[in-house]
Amino acid sequence: MSVTVNQKIRRERLKIVTFFICFWVLLLISRLFYLQINKSISWETRATKQQKSYVKVAPERGMIFDRKLRPLAVSVPSKSVYVRPSNIIDKSFAAESLARVLKLEKEYVNKKLASKSPFVWLKRQIPEVLAKKALDLKIKGVNYVTEPKRYYPYKKAASTFIGKVGIDGNGLSGLELNKDKFLTGEERKADFYRDANGRSLRFEGVGEDAFSVSKGNSLTLTIDAEIQSIVDEELEKAYKKYNAKSVFAGMLNARTGEILALSQAPGINFNKPLKVGHKFTGNQLIESVFEPGSIFKPIVAAVALELGFVNHNELFDCENGSFKFGRRRIRDVHPNDFLTLEDIVIRSSNIGMSKIGMRLGKRVLHNSIREFGFGEKINFGLPGETPGILRKYQKWADIDVATHSFGQGLAVTGLQLLRSYAVLVNGGLMPEVQIFKKSNIRDMPRKRVISENIANYMRNVLVKVVEDEHGTGSNAKIENIVIGGKTGTAQKAMENGKGYKKDKYISSFMGFADAKSFGLEDEIVLLVSVDEANTDSIYGGTLAAPVFKQIIERSLGLLTSKLESEQEEVLDSGFRLASLEF
Repeated sequence: MSVTVNQKIRRERLKIVTFFICFWVLLLISRLFYLQINKSISWETRATKQQKSYVKVAPERGMIFDRKLRPLAVSVPSKSVYVRPSNIIDKSFAAESLARVLKLEKEYVNKKLASKSPFVWLKRQIPEVLAKKALDLKIKGVNYVTEPKRYYPYKKAASTFIGKVGIDGNGLSGLELNKDKFLTGEERKADFYRDANGRSLRFEGVGEDAFSVSKGNSLTLTIDAEIQSIVDEELEKAYKKYNAKSVFAGMLNARTGEILALSQAPGINFNKPLKVGHKFTGNQLIESVFEPGSIFKPIVAAVALELGFVNHNELFDCENGSFKFGRRRIRDVHPNDFLTLEDIVIRSSNIGMSKIGMRLGKRVLHNSIREFGFGEKINFGLPGETPGILRKYQKWADIDVATHSFGQGLAVTGLQLLRSYAVLVNGGLMPEVQIFKKSNIRDMPRKRVISENIANYMRNVLVKVVEDEHGTGSNAKIENIVIGGKTGTAQKAMENGKGYKKDKYISSFMGFADAKSFGLEDEIVLLVSVDEANTDSIYGGTLAAPVFKQIIERSLGLLTSKLESEQEEVLDSGFRLASLEF
């Protein structure tokens, strides 16, 4: 009887134990199912984040060509050295050795090697020979990859408006910034893997064949690289000769509006690292404004003739060089008595222009200046452009009418002046300024600003400024070439707009060249400005005009040659250059 009871008790206990065992087995199975099946994607994602990461590698940018398809900016292969700090055993030896061969500060390398990151750039976009020296050290955890580096074959030429590219392949200034998305290829990423302890296992996606994985679009500009180089060289000479703060110039096709050169000195070679503390001044032709001075006089004279406020033969009393205007006194450098409008421009009389401006009045003068494109942006494709300064005529004082007439009291950009003079020499039409080459450029519509007769008259006046014995532009004269233009010497305004700086001037020559007899299809307008020359002379006729002459003389052969070259040959040489190691 007792045995039967004991058996029953044991069976009951066995059932209970079996139940709990089955319960825990089922619980474990359900937990495993939940973790491995339901949560598999989540755990896999977390594991991937721990084991895998990536680093961005600079993409290959599209090329930038000049009008004859010569490369102005290309991407060439370079090497970028990286380290995997967790793999480096003797960090003291590694830091000292890497600093020596890569020409880096030891403290900088120590900091990189102490990083907790599994991947650290050490030195990017360097020549392969230098990167191989780092690899020859045979330090585990040190290697390099191939990255594109921006290279400018013409060095300083056009650097201020082509712009600069950063170490990560992004545009920082100029066209490289403004057309960054267009020029940039698809972003490249290199994957690397690490174990549970954070040690790097492998690095994928940046082999030698990865250099051309993606490539951006290319641009063709209106710039002529050889002419640009000539302008750059002559400005550098003038900058040093005159000990100037800066010198800038621009060349424009007066008919088509195509920019052939934009330059300034001192220039910048973006192939070389900028010096510590270097202040990048931007593009002075479009970003800086200045009072134009006497080079503005032909604009106002053309307006006065066009609107019938004066006639060609009318005489103006120029007061023998001193004219009292309210509480102010307007003076001429060279005293004159009675002059025609033509002679007022040729002899550069401030008094004569003041009296012409008074005929026009505030509203008409202001609106006419706007018609010539001053006081508004050109919006032609470069970043940083300023509209200049042209206040509303309702805010003008009476003296502003006089001073604006001879280029004082308003501020313009160099490119605005180039476009306005194009109107005077191309028959009165406002060209649309172009920086990107177009095949149908001659078919583009142009706005008429003044009549052809008035434009041709003012064109002849500009020629006399250079050729007449009383003209101020004789230093720009070139034998057998029609040269016209206007000199300008303008005081520099204070930064707060109140008054002028003592003995600080911008000396300019704004002119054109007509060499149709030599095969030049269109007139070329060229502005040269010298900012704060440290010389005995301050005048545009003695400082800027000779530079203008040198540029035109040296450029004439290129200007009169056929503008388009054999594209296949030039393109081929450009792409060969892009494939070279620097």
